[in-house]
Amino acid sequence: MKLYDLSIIQFIEKTASNEAMPAGGSTLALCAALAAALAEMVAKLTFGKVKYAPADERIREITTELERFRILLMNDIGRDAESFQIVLNAYKLPKKSNDEVEIRNKKIENALKPATLVQMEVAEKCYKLFGLIKEITKIIKGSLAADSKVSLLICNTAVKGAIINVRANLSQIVDTDFTKELIAKCDMIEKEIDIKL
Repeated sequence: MKLYDLSIIQFIEKTASNEAMPAGGSTLALCAALAAALAEMVAKLTFGKVKYAPADERIREITTELERFRILLMNDIGRDAESFQIVLNAYKLPKKSNDEVEIRNKKIENALKPATLVQMEVAEKCYKLFGLIKEITKIIKGSLAADSKVSLLICNTAVKGAIINVRANLSQIVDTDFTKELIAKCDMIEKEIDIKL
């Protein structure tokens, strides 16, 4: 059973348990999927409304993109847990001798890189999603505006949380080429998100 197949209660209880997974990354992906879903609902509630007629075509385009991101982020709930489980397994390797320590450290780094890339991808998806939600928020008026703004704030938190995870992982990775590239991406996204909010 995939993590996104769990009921809300099951997911929350599993997250609250003493198991290491799901953790922050999966939780952020879920939050981002919820932000996309909420914005999608807001967008769909404008369909056929006279006051939104001038923006109808663009709203429908955005709705399609929101659905796409929602599905991708739902898959990331499990992708994060699966990739980070490999990291946890590497941390369990023996470290009694210098050779064992060296093997363990290499396996940890080799596992951390793909796990970090998953979180970087989540951050990038959330960044793009944030732009779409921001666009919807500028169009929506009245009582729907609150839901749109809630979606925007959830997405903002998910972006920043994913970047926190990326930076935490990068602090344990020795490969400087890998870390420089991802740090630059994180810096750019954080700067842009702060400007847009």
